[in-house]
Amino acid sequence: MLAIDAIGVTKVYRSASQPAIKDISLRVEAGKIFTLLGRNGAGKTTFVRMCATQLLPTSGTISVLGYDAVRQAKHVRDLISIVPQEGRPLRALTPWDHVYNWLQIRGDSKSAARDKTEVMLRKLEIYGARDSPAMNLSGGMKQKILVAMAMATDAQLLFLDEPTIGLDPVSRRQVWTAIKDWKSKGGSILLTTHYMDEAEMLSDYIVIIDKGMIIAQGTIQELRKVIPQNIRVDIARDTLDVDTLKSYGSVVDTGAGMLRIFTFESAVRELSDLALRHNLSFTVSSVTLDDVFVYIMGNGIIDDQNARD
Repeated sequence: MLAIDAIGVTKVYRSASQPAIKDISLRVEAGKIFTLLGRNGAGKTTFVRMCATQLLPTSGTISVLGYDAVRQAKHVRDLISIVPQEGRPLRALTPWDHVYNWLQIRGDSKSAARDKTEVMLRKLEIYGARDSPAMNLSGGMKQKILVAMAMATDAQLLFLDEPTIGLDPVSRRQVWTAIKDWKSKGGSILLTTHYMDEAEMLSDYIVIIDKGMIIAQGTIQELRKVIPQNIRVDIARDTLDVDTLKSYGSVVDTGAGMLRIFTFESAVRELSDLALRHNLSFTVSSVTLDDVFVYIMGNGIIDDQNARD
């Protein structure tokens, strides 16, 4: 079964001059982590909210776990759970209150809700603050309450709209572990994030959207092939001639006093020697998803005209 099957989906807001989502078709396999990437305003949250029955599409159809998201919204809601991007915990309620009460609202018995609440609060390491009102907790702890509420359920499909925003590196990894555990038990996840390392770590399949349209999609390995070269070399810009660097591959201005050259392993020694002769710092690494995203968006690529200027 497909977790999500969207066909020709468009969403137009009355006050907008152009569609938030334009003719998107995609299929999300069950049991996978499917990630939407895009700049702010690209349409990621709009698509998530339509799949989660919170918004009606202007045109097109969306099937979620075999049910029509418009005509059979009640069936869909019984099978999904969501961490909304704009969600906030209630100030006076504790982490325990949030998770335990939510599970009971969804139909769990008191004993089942109690057991699930304890397991999830411990997994996300907020059990020690279980009796503290949310108003007294940090922003990161509040975000983990929302994640705990969504992931403590027995939902078949989980929508995570930027779930780790505002979390410190350790807390982010705790959420990553919980997400992987969810998947290992057969759960499906639709994830949005601005953290490329998060997408690279978790995703089975990625779709990049811009201005409401799909511009690239594939596995991590498939998307890396968008950049012809497989190695990146960062060199301090200083007095280096850009035309010289372009002979080794594609050159990107990182905007931080560094030039990034996408090249092949055979050219790494020459570029390293060039940097050393000019007494410039440099680093060598593999191409990352972050590189692919920027490359696809076309930001910072130095073309022939820019090089001459």
